[in-house]
Amino acid sequence: MNEMKREQKLIFTVLIAVTVLSILLAAGFAALYLSGRDAVSVGAEVKDPAVTDKVPDDETNGTEPHDTKELADLRRENEFLEQQARELRDEIDALKHAAEEAETEYVPNPPTDLDSQFNPGDIVPADPESLSYTFDLNEQLAVIRALEEQMAHSPYIVDPDGKLMLLEDVKFEEDAEILYCAKAGTPLDEKGVAKDREIDYEAMGYKFPTIAISYRDMERGTVYSYNGDHVYFSASLIKAPYIYSLLHQIAQYNEIKKANPTNDPSVGKTLAQELWDKYDLERKITVTESMVEKGSGKIKDMDLAGGKEFTVLELIEYAIKVSDNTAFRILRNEFGYDYFWSISRQLGVKSVFTSFNNLTADEACIYLAAIYDFAKEYPSEGGLLINLMKNANHQVLITRAVSNPYAVAHKYGWDADSYHDMALVYGDAPFAVCVMTNFDFSVNDDDLNEYIRSLVAEIEKLHNTFYRVTEEQKKHF
Repeated sequence: MNEMKREQKLIFTVLIAVTVLSILLAAGFAALYLSGRDAVSVGAEVKDPAVTDKVPDDETNGTEPHDTKELADLRRENEFLEQQARELRDEIDALKHAAEEAETEYVPNPPTDLDSQFNPGDIVPADPESLSYTFDLNEQLAVIRALEEQMAHSPYIVDPDGKLMLLEDVKFEEDAEILYCAKAGTPLDEKGVAKDREIDYEAMGYKFPTIAISYRDMERGTVYSYNGDHVYFSASLIKAPYIYSLLHQIAQYNEIKKANPTNDPSVGKTLAQELWDKYDLERKITVTESMVEKGSGKIKDMDLAGGKEFTVLELIEYAIKVSDNTAFRILRNEFGYDYFWSISRQLGVKSVFTSFNNLTADEACIYLAAIYDFAKEYPSEGGLLINLMKNANHQVLITRAVSNPYAVAHKYGWDADSYHDMALVYGDAPFAVCVMTNFDFSVNDDDLNEYIRSLVAEIEKLHNTFYRVTEEQKKHF
């Protein structure tokens, strides 16, 4: 991207130089024309009056068209313009040479064989401050086209009964009325009928599921989004943003506690004793049977008849690692939503204000970026959340799709009409990715998981195209 900016700057400078040269040339012509003299071209000698075609006396009232002083002034002006033109030409030549040496190469046609264009071995770990990465816009465009083709033509469909199934498995009764529609872009015959038709599944009560995917580079801020603003029911995906907001508040209170461990006003900033005690990760909360939530988790299966104590930290661990609904409900009852609303508003997230469980893929990446920054600013509390997400269950989507599964900090969401995953993918160039779908199925479907993984793999491929180094730079590693 830095190389592109450098080329753009060079080209812009060349255009300015050419424009200035044109102005200087025009100024020379204008000076001669306004003085009523013969035109003098930049780079051409001024003709001597003795050999210049004379204007007949009856058209000049008998006066000589040139006098010695004016001719000398014109020659001096011409020499000045010639010098300016030479300097500009030299500068233009230098700029052209620099542009030719630029590392970013434009390829007239997108590559057709992506696998041959991409090799993970080309991604060399390096200090971003010491390298100028190169990338090919055509290759990136090819990756994006392949990705969007996969999403636009999903192999899955939802039948009239709400069952998710493979499109190729759709079968109709022999006496069923099959409805057709024109294929997109197909020509019409002389009667206005499409020459190429396909089954109109939606007219027959079927629905194509929606897919959204969002990507964000953690260091450069580069983003890619496909249906990224589509609002979904987030299911358990929302647990990560909420726990982030809770730990963020605890981290700020812990700073006050460390700076003033006795909570003495004469020492520094203090906390109300209620907050001091409440926002303590080691505080214990008794969980009873009446507090159990249905759905995912392990606490609901424990013996809670006489009550069982959990620390705040343990409840956070259950909520993230095994997506425990009971732990998550207890934490929300204990700490409320005010800080979550406040931090979401600061981040520019909007969907959660229509419903706590509403979220878009773009917003999920916004939360992930905030978690990434949080872990750098507060290594203890932020690092805790990252480690929990790295060990979170259901590691069948993003975790298994990227080249290094051990570098993935993720949170999944799975409910009716909802199947999602969001993750920070660490490495030499960390990035965030979120996939949200309204796929609905009752069992863990390997084919569906593989399909989603193929989309994430394309995202990682796109990400890696931004971090290429030249063969010369590789020699220094």
